[in-house]
Amino acid sequence: MITWTVAWEESAEIKLGNIWFGTGQSQKVTEASHQIDKALKEDPHRHGKPLSEGLMVIERPPLRAIFTISDDDRLVRVLSLSIVRI
Repeated sequence: MITWTVAWEESAEIKLGNIWFGTGQSQKVTEASHQIDKALKEDPHRHGKPLSEGLMVIERPPLRAIFTISDDDRLVRVLSLSIVRI
């Protein structure tokens, strides 16, 4: 199986750190971020849902990530991250 490269924008990484420290649910946040990485490396088209032109979304509570896909490069870029629920 060919995997995809997942790159997190710096702003998304900073947001992840803020969520991790600020929610008091660090284990859930860590697990969700790993699930997002794993799913996007496996198949971003199958695990993500279209959000708007060129943007996709994936939710693994308590996290929601917005990302783009470059099929030619097999590259996924995580652009932003937010909390969906805790």
